[in-house]
Amino acid sequence: MAQPASQLPKFVNCTLIDRAANNKQAVFPHTHEQELELFYVHGGNGQYMVDGRSYPIGQGDIVVCNAGVLHGEDPALVREIHSYSIAIAGVQVEGLPPGCIIDEQTWPVVSCGQLAGQVGELMRLIYLLSADTAHLGNLCSSLASSMLLLTQALLSSRARMKTIEQSELPSVLAYRIRRYLDGHHSEGLTLRTVADSLHISEYYLSHVFKQEFGVPPMQYVMKRRIGEAQELLMNTELPVAEVADRLGYSSVCHFNAMFKKNVGMSPGKFRQSFRSAAEG
Repeated sequence: MAQPASQLPKFVNCTLIDRAANNKQAVFPHTHEQELELFYVHGGNGQYMVDGRSYPIGQGDIVVCNAGVLHGEDPALVREIHSYSIAIAGVQVEGLPPGCIIDEQTWPVVSCGQLAGQVGELMRLIYLLSADTAHLGNLCSSLASSMLLLTQALLSSRARMKTIEQSELPSVLAYRIRRYLDGHHSEGLTLRTVADSLHISEYYLSHVFKQEFGVPPMQYVMKRRIGEAQELLMNTELPVAEVADRLGYSSVCHFNAMFKKNVGMSPGKFRQSFRSAAEG
């Protein structure tokens, strides 16, 4: 961080929000004109709004909220997120406005990866020490500065990885996309959420995937879900409604319609047909 030691950032406060214990603590959209906020997800997942756009967040993520930028949570959404939030004043990075560590084009959510456990402990330590800022304020400021430096290091590392990814051969990228789809096919995926998670454009994602595998990515996801559904119908006693829920379908009716469209019969008839053939 390009900032003289005599002008180190100053710790303002640290808050703890535990959704499971108290849903009344929702952080509604707000701004800090002079302070930068680091929002750390210690547990759970959901959505967080920064500058008018919602971002998916999960355990181990840090959300950077520059000074003057509207940020917070949608009170209409019910989640269970255990989080810490640090407000820091006096942040100055060369080439950026006061209170900012990223520009407007930078994705504000960064994952701590394997460091998530240690970052969580650091945030918890800052929170505990902040109960006595009269005596421990300088220590809190030093630890908050460490969090800033760590966040900047994670952002720089992500930028380097993005450069490497952009230089990948299309076929290599296509297989990386498929691995992601295979690992998340039972979730409520959209082309945009996949593209955002992989930090590539929706158009390029669709182009390289279809070129390599011959089907659009979301059609691939649909076929994976139907295949998983067939496996569950053939080899388990799960009710059709539970099969639909496990595979991320919004309703049993939607699942039945998609299954029949692709298989030619309803899930119930498919299970009955399979068992009749096995008994025969």
